[in-house]
Amino acid sequence: MNRLFKHIAKLILTGIFLTEAGCAYDESVRDLREQTTGDESLVISFNNGIIDNPVRIRTRAVTLLSDHMESMGVWGWQTTPEGVTERLFQNQEVTFSAPQAKWTYNPVKYWETKSSYRFYAYAPHTGSAPGVTATIDSATQVISIKGVTLQGSNTIDSGVPYPPANFGRVADTDWMLDRTGQSMAGIYRSEVTFNMQHILSKLCIRVRRSSTFYPDSIVSIAIDSLKIGNFVCQGDFTQATDDSPQSLAAEWTPVDTLPRYTVTSAKHVSVPDSAVYILESLIIPQRVLSSQYIRVWYNIGNVGGFKNRMDNIFSLQDLFSRFEAGKNYVITVTIGPDPIRFDAGVQDWSSYNETSKKINNNE
Repeated sequence: MNRLFKHIAKLILTGIFLTEAGCAYDESVRDLREQTTGDESLVISFNNGIIDNPVRIRTRAVTLLSDHMESMGVWGWQTTPEGVTERLFQNQEVTFSAPQAKWTYNPVKYWETKSSYRFYAYAPHTGSAPGVTATIDSATQVISIKGVTLQGSNTIDSGVPYPPANFGRVADTDWMLDRTGQSMAGIYRSEVTFNMQHILSKLCIRVRRSSTFYPDSIVSIAIDSLKIGNFVCQGDFTQATDDSPQSLAAEWTPVDTLPRYTVTSAKHVSVPDSAVYILESLIIPQRVLSSQYIRVWYNIGNVGGFKNRMDNIFSLQDLFSRFEAGKNYVITVTIGPDPIRFDAGVQDWSSYNETSKKINNNE
């Protein structure tokens, strides 16, 4: 009996010791959090991300995420020294403050020096895009963005040498994500920098005057209107797990249940000798159909005040077979006494040097 009482007493004392140790640990963690409050060197912070550099697409200059976006969504996992992995960020909205020139979120999280971290991000956060949802597969880290809808807006009001390229004044959203994620050790004063990639397609139209025009008889050329249609306006994106052309082409699933839209260029633009941009529009990546077209209305002013109004329609499928994510599709329309000529090229998002293939209209 005495031996039993001693055993019970030992268990009680052990329980008291463990409870006190647990309380002491919790108190230490609480004290640490209180001490670190306001100490930015210990806070997990996010630097200004860069776009299209250098993961998959190399550009001539670095473009900052804050030039395009005011928010991003972040997922993050922490792995402890014991090998335990837990989710630290769950589609956390991180916003950019222009006055402070920094990205912030709340409540803040803290680095732990012996832990390792993985971060994944997309932009903008779905909180700024009603009807759009973003998720990540915790096992594969594949990001999905569903319900993206476009209206075919563009930023060009008149002919310009280069398009604005940030879509900051339009209704459509230029969606991006970090395709590889960022792995980091828990080091104080560290900042997470994401390499964002465009996941939509971009379509640009520019016009120029043919060198074969006769200056003694032609005094002016002007684009009255240019339309390209019709495009699927909604799509769902699921990130590819590899960089093969087949996988990347299958990232987008067009949702063809809403009315299609037509993109239109600036109107009444004088056509100079050198090419000027008159349209820049975001496109859901999709296959080009035989029903999609380019239609151009333009006026040619002759000596004596006479004007001839021309109307031409062409098949878009003669230029491209499909629009792919992160690609910039440029069509140059050359107007002259001969039939309209199209020079079409595909480049990386920020490239404007054209790779031409010539399509002549003989109608």
